[in-house]
Amino acid sequence: MALVNVKKKVEKARSKLGLLPGEEVLGGCTTNPSGTMKRMLARELGGAIASAVAGRGVGEPVDGGVAAQFPSGQCFVCLTDRRMIVTNVSAMTGSPKQIVAEFPKDQILAIQADKGLAAMPLNIAFTDGSAVQVEGAKMSNPGGLVELFASWGTST
Repeated sequence: MALVNVKKKVEKARSKLGLLPGEEVLGGCTTNPSGTMKRMLARELGGAIASAVAGRGVGEPVDGGVAAQFPSGQCFVCLTDRRMIVTNVSAMTGSPKQIVAEFPKDQILAIQADKGLAAMPLNIAFTDGSAVQVEGAKMSNPGGLVELFASWGTST
């Protein structure tokens, strides 16, 4: 079970976010820009060696296209029965502030996650061939988002 229940937080802020009438929030997770955990680890460990290790592979570039609309920074990524929404997150309360990007269901080709210790690299591919990689915070269950996406095409 996720320590951070993104679905519950988004549902609670439903009216503020302007979710569509009858739109069902199916689930979500917290994301950070790719490489965030590596940089945090380097700061904690300190020194040139840790910084050099942390600098490898940091940040996957967005391939343009639809993926260029994906915001940077900490976000909540949620699947609803109609679309994928991305909200920014309040640093003070940890609550969603506003929908900063939305992608219709038919624009998302795949959501995949790789294994990680504190974060899971989360790859989101779009039907126009563009893609973005972010880190899914493990405490918010990004693997659950991947599983949800797998059954998303069969839901109405």
